[in-house]
Amino acid sequence: MLPGLVVSIGFTVWFVVRADWRAVGEALQGVEPIWVIASAAVLFTEFFIRALRWQILLRPIAPDARFHRLFVATVIGMSLNVVLPFRAGDFARPWLGARETGLAFAPLVTIAILERVMDILGLVTVLVTMSVLLAGTQSDALIGDLQWYGSAFGLVAGAGFAVFVWMAFHEAATRSIYTALTSRMGPLGAKFQTLFDGLTAGLASIRDRRLLGQAAGLSALHWFNGSLSIYLLFHAFRLPLPFAAGCFTSVALAVTVALPQAPGFFGVFHVAIENALRIWGMDPAPAQAFAIVFWAVSFVPVSTLGALFWTREGMRLADLNRDSARGHAG
Repeated sequence: MLPGLVVSIGFTVWFVVRADWRAVGEALQGVEPIWVIASAAVLFTEFFIRALRWQILLRPIAPDARFHRLFVATVIGMSLNVVLPFRAGDFARPWLGARETGLAFAPLVTIAILERVMDILGLVTVLVTMSVLLAGTQSDALIGDLQWYGSAFGLVAGAGFAVFVWMAFHEAATRSIYTALTSRMGPLGAKFQTLFDGLTAGLASIRDRRLLGQAAGLSALHWFNGSLSIYLLFHAFRLPLPFAAGCFTSVALAVTVALPQAPGFFGVFHVAIENALRIWGMDPAPAQAFAIVFWAVSFVPVSTLGALFWTREGMRLADLNRDSARGHAG
């Protein structure tokens, strides 16, 4: 928590001190609200896409999982990531999914990890598309950087996905390896074996090519959806930037929000957007104003709705902590 807090405070101070707030205010005054609303609406569909992908990946082990309940869990999870440290929402969503489906916690964690891998593959899709759109219009150095990052992300995600595929289709061999590693752990080894059973259950969707293809397609759609939201917000600021610039900015954000930081993504989020837009020739003040508005578009609607859902569900953080302890113990 402390390193993340230091990073966020450092970037926030840097952003605030460097900004010409009179010029930023003037840039904000010229914003067209209709485009801000359109950007927020498009970005919010991300949670419908994520809930639908979750439902698809759950189908082999929880065919009766209800979409609207998964949507609620998705929104609550993201809102908790905004207001709590240690990305608590990444735990809360599987926890809420377990409450909804009656499944054990472990397979839902496996699916959550699989979704992260698919997110990286979706990010690579955006990078490849961006490189094609920018070919001949931008510097060779920028294209080279994009290709390098795309290759790095692709290798990491591909390796992770290959491990999941191998485990899904070679469960007996994987179990033998796992059993050999835990056989001398006594009662604790038995608990790890139960955990293994839950983890492998979460890989069931990988064995169904149709379901896997649908989930992969939704992962790519999710990232292009974010790029489109940024592109619409360009219109709100009357910025003459192409869709490729929206892709570039969404990729920059994806990389930087993975850094350790305090709840709320303050500072790091803003500096990432500002620098991404300045690469495209934007002046500092409009870029900083854009960062402020897009932060609000990204987090205010989902945090507000997440708080309403949390209250409606009658949930408490104590419940989350208690069930977390039970999940790890079992």
